[in-house]
Amino acid sequence: MRKALLLTAFLASVSTAAFAQSTPFDMSPERPAVAPQPIRPPPVAPPPPQIQPPARVAPVSPAAPGASAPLNASPAVPTRLAAGSPDDRRRYILPFSDLSLSGETDQRQWTLHLTQDQAKSAVSLNIGYQNAIVVAPESSNLEVSVNNVPLERKSVSSPDAEGNVTMTIPPGALQAGANIVSLGVQQRHRTDCTIQSTYDLWTEVSPASTYISFNSDVGSRFDTIDDIQATGADPAGLTSIEIVAPGLANPVSAPPLLRLAQAIALRTQMPNQNVTFSTTLPTERKAGTLVVIAGTSREIATATRSVPPEALAGPYAGFENNVVPGVSALIVSGPTPQAVQTAIESLSSSVERPVGTSRAALSTKAWHTPDAPLVMSDRRLPLSALGVRSSEFSGRRFRTEFTIGAPADFYASAYGEATLLLDAAYSNEILPGSHIDVYVNGNIASTVPVSNRGGGIFRHLPINVTMRHFVPGVNTIAIEAVLVTEADNACLPGAPANQTPRFALFDTSELHIPNYAMIGRAPDLAAMNGVGQPYREGGQPVAVWLERVDVDTMSAAATLLSRLALAGGHPVPVELVATPAAVGDRNALFFGTLAQMPQGLVTQLDLASASQVAWKESENAVQPAQTDQLFDDWRQRVDGGVWQGQVSSFEEWLKRNFDISSDTLRFLPGAEQVYTPPGNVTFMLAQGMSPGGEGVWTMATAPTSEDLRTGMAAIVEQKRWSALAGRVATYDATSDKVETIAAEQPAFIVTRPFSFSNWRLIAANWLSTNTLSYSLVFIGFLTLLGCVTFLMLRGMGRDK
Repeated sequence: MRKALLLTAFLASVSTAAFAQSTPFDMSPERPAVAPQPIRPPPVAPPPPQIQPPARVAPVSPAAPGASAPLNASPAVPTRLAAGSPDDRRRYILPFSDLSLSGETDQRQWTLHLTQDQAKSAVSLNIGYQNAIVVAPESSNLEVSVNNVPLERKSVSSPDAEGNVTMTIPPGALQAGANIVSLGVQQRHRTDCTIQSTYDLWTEVSPASTYISFNSDVGSRFDTIDDIQATGADPAGLTSIEIVAPGLANPVSAPPLLRLAQAIALRTQMPNQNVTFSTTLPTERKAGTLVVIAGTSREIATATRSVPPEALAGPYAGFENNVVPGVSALIVSGPTPQAVQTAIESLSSSVERPVGTSRAALSTKAWHTPDAPLVMSDRRLPLSALGVRSSEFSGRRFRTEFTIGAPADFYASAYGEATLLLDAAYSNEILPGSHIDVYVNGNIASTVPVSNRGGGIFRHLPINVTMRHFVPGVNTIAIEAVLVTEADNACLPGAPANQTPRFALFDTSELHIPNYAMIGRAPDLAAMNGVGQPYREGGQPVAVWLERVDVDTMSAAATLLSRLALAGGHPVPVELVATPAAVGDRNALFFGTLAQMPQGLVTQLDLASASQVAWKESENAVQPAQTDQLFDDWRQRVDGGVWQGQVSSFEEWLKRNFDISSDTLRFLPGAEQVYTPPGNVTFMLAQGMSPGGEGVWTMATAPTSEDLRTGMAAIVEQKRWSALAGRVATYDATSDKVETIAAEQPAFIVTRPFSFSNWRLIAANWLSTNTLSYSLVFIGFLTLLGCVTFLMLRGMGRDK
């Protein structure tokens, strides 16, 4: 019995333990909810970002609860925009499509605009770059500063592939609004000590990998109108203004939309920006892009999920972050077309310049700080005012740059001379054979040899600088010192890089620009690209003719007008004309395909009428490069090239050694030649005078409307825009090449009150350009002087 009781107790304890062990796996509803604490946190709540958007959208239109259902189902709102993007925490900072820092020392400085949230959230700066393999990493550095606050130096050491360096931005270094960014390099060669080796040193900075990182999603968020300046650039260094205009098909809306594009471009001030129009919202969010929704409240309601209440009551221009998910869109609207126009004027009024006022400087700060001072008459400019700082240099080739501006009626390229009053010093290491060079727009303008041993100090050393390379608009002047030393000639292997300064440039140096001739000329695309001449004048609206009011043509017109507004410093007033015949004899712009241009307009601009139907050549046609090769071949075939070859060689020799060409020896300017665009050209700008000679006509054309839009976007980029000159400029998209045709008979346009000294300078420049005419005038003057002297002596003398 006792054994039975013990066995029963043992079995009971075993079953109880087994029951206790299986309890956690019991899924019975009768089990008390005591143990779910470890799994309680996951189902607490969904992530806040998924809840906040509906909460923000609900109050937008409280008076119309019935409208909430169709808003969520609206097909016009792209759902892809709601997702986050890495660009939301980045701000690309390079305003260039490509940036190459070359030589032993090079630097770029520009102004970067940030919103208040961006300035507070900035944590670091990332720079992507690749350098030449001959750059010595132990003695070469990237140097960056923001608002004169230097960041950490980084070694230049990525020759094989693109590398990245990150620099911490100190708190408070950046501010809301304008910030000055300086990016430069100090580079030394690994093995070579010659001057020539310094030209092998380069570091290419990638726009796509150079950006400021934020600690929150503020990269694409704008709240106030002033934040338009913070639009910035995309990974390619380009800025896009995307205007969504649901009522674009109505021609009446074209003039205010073109004015809106100019007002925004003047606020962004970016050098590489283009304008595109569309009738629907963008399908993706992109960095460096400002989305603008323009139209009446009824029109924008067809494209967006809601309308700001302010736009229903009156003119409204402001940013909305709830109308389009994930995008800070600039809404320019109102209940009526008149209200929309009032809203546009509110944006343009602050960038409008009163008629008759002149500018003190040309705006370049978005790509070169400081702005280029506009020199209109005799003036001395210290280099300190041009952004050049006193500096010491221990290498072989020193270089620094600055910019100045010239007016549209600048006319001194054949005779004028500026003077650089140089303050500098060089050590006793410098040998004779060293020299100081001055470049203007990439062309050598002056050179001064250093012939004394033992070192020296220049105090306002006058260096004459020819003005033949100056152009209307912005001019870049570079000072370069080429330094030869005994140590570099020896170039001992393993020797450390020299850190002792050899050369010093002082910012007390001055550039003296004398009075020069001023008279306008047309056609002249250089004056148009430099200062917007003649379309910057506000006397009467510029006539604008569009082949059709569609997305491509309007985009091309808005892009060019925005570029002209930037060059001129204020919006260009426009008047849309239905036909070219309505233009009259005033300044005008024409946009469209060449095939649809009136034949009279094509002839007026000295273009071949046949090109309207045969612009694009067949694939078997001879291209310009092939034509040149064929000419060279035939020149050798004909009589061994004896006669023709000698003539051509003699012309080349005169041009190379004395800068004398057949144009220089002409008596009077030749007639304009009819131009036929070759088949490789995809876009063309042509300029000429109106039939009455009172206005300047400019035509933007291409074989197709798509080529017109893309070609215009390409030609207005800073690196191509500054190359425009003459009466015709063409762009080849395949080779990425801009070519110009000079005007043979430009018309002179009086722009200043009569002044004897100015007309004397005008005559001096014209006679210097037409050497043969000058010679004949000089010979005629001497002949007349001889005749008068003979008659005078004959009357005063005796017969015997």
